[in-house]
Amino acid sequence: MSRIVLSGYYGFTNLGDEAVLQATVDELRRRRPDLEIAVLSASPGETSSTYGVRGVPRADPRAVLEVLRRCDLFLSGGGSLFQDATSWRSPWYYLGVLGAARRLARRTAVYAQGIDRPRWWPTRAAMVRLLNDVDLITVRDAASQAVLADLGVRRPPIVVAADPSLLLAPQWTPAVESERRTWGDGPHFGLAIRPWGSGEAARAVAEAARRVARRFGARWILLPMQRSCDAELAEWLASEIGASSLVLRRPLRPGEMLALVGGLDLVVGMRLHALLFAASQGVPVVGVAYDPKVAAFLDEVGEPSSLPVEELTAGELVGAVEEALRDRALRRERLLGATRALRDRALRAPARVLDLLG
Repeated sequence: MSRIVLSGYYGFTNLGDEAVLQATVDELRRRRPDLEIAVLSASPGETSSTYGVRGVPRADPRAVLEVLRRCDLFLSGGGSLFQDATSWRSPWYYLGVLGAARRLARRTAVYAQGIDRPRWWPTRAAMVRLLNDVDLITVRDAASQAVLADLGVRRPPIVVAADPSLLLAPQWTPAVESERRTWGDGPHFGLAIRPWGSGEAARAVAEAARRVARRFGARWILLPMQRSCDAELAEWLASEIGASSLVLRRPLRPGEMLALVGGLDLVVGMRLHALLFAASQGVPVVGVAYDPKVAAFLDEVGEPSSLPVEELTAGELVGAVEEALRDRALRRERLLGATRALRDRALRAPARVLDLLG
């Protein structure tokens, strides 16, 4: 029996990262049912019970080193683990674990990661040194491949795959159906915003949402993709938007959120996986970019350029929503076709990493 260890932003109730984990575990097991999978998690007990894996406390050095010593294949990813835009400490955790895995595990690979150019040179130097020493790199888009080339990552094979969560299937459970009934009549537009900066962007979003609600007679569904970070902002936005808004307070699993998002008429989002969930179901999207990964994804699915969060105005956002709602049937077909191609690409990552096991 081969042992695999997964390292990522797991166990933090972030639906995007949990979707990546669910899809990764499902696909690896579909190909190799005999795998023993361990996951470094902030909530190891919950991760174990949810995914049927061995949850390992990610902040316990002894537990991490013990599982790495028994590891046949270590996978770092998915997500954007080495970026230092949201936290300068975060990449050092993931680079440290990857460095330990290089010494202790039999094989190591980067798994379907999005790669941004770190802002700080020590992060860049450590990243290049370690990534040149792994057995395989798979990235989620061509932009990530270009960043690696520019940084000087040359030695391991680099494969362009796609976000693993594209392999996830919608789950229309009783919880989803119950939530959907509370919405009332449509149209229904989703809003997935995360806290950022001084709050100017949030105020612009609230003003734009009020205008859009009046213009289209729509109700906004506030989607906290990471409840611990987004819930308070979602409640504030709902209070600013008024009666034409509703906060999703029911905790949902990734497949359930995918199903719920698929029933929307539009999604405006800063959260990458809210946009990805929508696009994969043919729902028009408007992206607000706080990170290059948002713009990179929208570019891959052929959507107009995203709006930069630092310069966001209510007028620009209203205009982007109006544009996204034009020719909806044509846009739906384009999104479905683009994400279908991305799903095919997403299958490259599990296929290539499992080849490392022989």
